[in-house]
Amino acid sequence: MDVVLWFLALGSSAVPIWILWRAGKKAKMLDLRLAQNDSSLLDEDGFIVTQMNAVPAGTRITHNAQVVMAPENGPQM
Repeated sequence: MDVVLWFLALGSSAVPIWILWRAGKKAKMLDLRLAQNDSSLLDEDGFIVTQMNAVPAGTRITHNAQVVMAPENGPQM
């Protein structure tokens, strides 16, 4: 009976450890992809972009649109 309890304890400990390991691995991969400016993150189902940092002044954000660079039609300073 003691052996069964040890296996139950091991099994119930392994699941949270696996979940934490998987989350850490996913976070590390996300950091790597962000550092490499991986544009496929914008189209991936598992990620939602809610904030953009360091965008040029006057940038307009359109959700669910392809990124297109276009010249500004106004006076240049």
